[in-house]
Amino acid sequence: MRYLVSFFLISSILFLIPSLNASPDEVDAVNNTRDTTNPSLESQVRLIEDPNYLFNSIRTHKFFSANFEQITIHDKKRRLVRGKIIAHRSGKFKISYYEPLNEIMFSDGEDFYRYDPELEQVNVQPLDELLSETPIGLFTLNLEEIKGLFDVKDCESNLNSYSCQLTSKKEESFIRWINITIKNSVFYSLRYLDSFGQIVSLKFKEASISGIPTEEFKLIIPEGTDIVSFRGNAN
Repeated sequence: MRYLVSFFLISSILFLIPSLNASPDEVDAVNNTRDTTNPSLESQVRLIEDPNYLFNSIRTHKFFSANFEQITIHDKKRRLVRGKIIAHRSGKFKISYYEPLNEIMFSDGEDFYRYDPELEQVNVQPLDELLSETPIGLFTLNLEEIKGLFDVKDCESNLNSYSCQLTSKKEESFIRWINITIKNSVFYSLRYLDSFGQIVSLKFKEASISGIPTEEFKLIIPEGTDIVSFRGNAN
C-alpha cells in the first residue's frame, strides 16, 4: 500500500454526500416523519415539555442498525442517497452508501475511515470531535455527552411516535438543529440544518436496536489501496 498525507475535510463526511436529484414524491416521502395512515393522529399530537422519553431511548439503545434514505436540500437542489448504518455507543460505526454511490464511512472508536472503492483510496483521520460535530453522535455518544452538546425543546407526542428538536449549545457548531423522531420505541427519522445551509432528512427502514455481531464493525481494505492519512505519522 502507498501511504500519503493530506487534509481531510470534516464537512464532507457523514450524512452529507450529494447524489442524484430526487423527485418531489421522494422528497415528500422522506420529509414526512408523521404517520398519516390514520388522519385522526394529527389531532392527537400534543406538545410536552418532558424530554425523558428521548433520554431513556438514548440511554437504552446501545446498538442501532437500519437502512436509510437521505434527502439533502441546498440552493433549491434536492439530492437522494440510500445506504445502511450500524452504530454502537462506544464510538464505533459503519455507514455504507450503496445507491447511487459506493462508499463506506467507518470508525473503530479511535480513527475515522472513508473508503472509496472506485478510487481505491481510504482517507483516515483521528475521530477527535467528529462525533460531537455530526449527527452520528446521536447514535455513538452516551447520554451525558449528548446533553452537554444540545438543548432539547419542542417535544411532541402522539399515539405511536415521539419527536424533539435539539439545538446546539455551541454558537459555531456544524449542526444548527436536529429534529429526531422515535416511532414504536426505535429511531425513525432525523432532519437537521447544518452550517452550510443544507437541510438533510433521513428516514430509517428496518431499524433495529438488537446487538450487532462484532465482525460487522470491521473495514476490509483491499491490498493496493491508497491510504491518505491525517493522523500525523503514517507507517
